[in-house]
Amino acid sequence: MARRPNRPESPPLETLRTLLDSAAHLVGELGGSPLFTRLTAVFAKLPAADREPIVAILEREVQVRLTSEAAGGLSLRPNPSARLYTRILVDDPRPNPRRALQQTLRAIQLTHSAVAPMDSEWQAIASEALEHASPEECASIARFARELVALVEERTRSRDGSGDGAPRPGRGRKRLDPSRRSR
Repeated sequence: MARRPNRPESPPLETLRTLLDSAAHLVGELGGSPLFTRLTAVFAKLPAADREPIVAILEREVQVRLTSEAAGGLSLRPNPSARLYTRILVDDPRPNPRRALQQTLRAIQLTHSAVAPMDSEWQAIASEALEHASPEECASIARFARELVALVEERTRSRDGSGDGAPRPGRGRKRLDPSRRSR
């Protein structure tokens, strides 16, 4: 078997070794960072078309921060409520009463879940919000609330078997065909 001559390492090999050492060091530093792991995970989830503009936004904002710190006199901090995406209405802008009502009832359910632990504190908040409503809006809200309470009571009676679930006379409500309800 032929032996290699004992020569000092050539410059390209030393350059490669230095490059690999630097890369290993960098991977070790970044790989151990939970924030870097989160950043790369989020970047991987971004739609490909969104990556360039979002990276450009980050680069621009970091440059503004570094420049302001170097100039002094202006302190910048991250805005935890900042949004990178503009909300765009993609649905038909014409109101869909059925969907609007379903979303309103869902919002009422979510609101109830959020305010239930607040006992009566939520009433003061609601009262303050209603101060900004016109008399017509207040009347409309009250009418809607009365009609909604009547529907809830009717539904409760029909579930409990304490009533036939039929609308009370004079209310003029018609029941939805269950097969037409959207899911």
